[in-house]
Amino acid sequence: MSKVLNINDLEKVKEISPEVYAFITDASKCNVNAENGRVDITDECYAIFSSYTTVERTAKEFESHIKYLDVQMLIAGSEYIEVAPVADLKVTKEYSDEKDVMFFSNEVVGDNILLEPMKPVLLLPETGHMPGVISDKAQEVKKVVVKIPVSYMK
Repeated sequence: MSKVLNINDLEKVKEISPEVYAFITDASKCNVNAENGRVDITDECYAIFSSYTTVERTAKEFESHIKYLDVQMLIAGSEYIEVAPVADLKVTKEYSDEKDVMFFSNEVVGDNILLEPMKPVLLLPETGHMPGVISDKAQEVKKVVVKIPVSYMK
């Protein structure tokens, strides 16, 4: 099993960054009316809101990050996020320091986590993740991904 913390109770986020916790639990900020794009939470933490349609896993790749932890939380809809240890994955696009992302093939079948509204998942750098996968049918989702520097992990 890869290192993913399924933190539906939000306690780990609260421990890592009280500011991020306050942001993602504030219904006036994290709701279906939030504009897509970046929102700064602190000088180092930020959120990215997006809307998209879920797709079959064959159309996706795993990704991972080195500088930031991901807190991924759906606001509307549902999707699977597949996770696997980076050590088990085959690189398809080398790490981009500018974008803090590396991509991997989807040849390995990982573990599926069902993302549902307001139930975040914390993803660590050693966890490859494939978000946006159809859960029951293709559907439009609204999501927020919060980026927290890895230095915040104690």
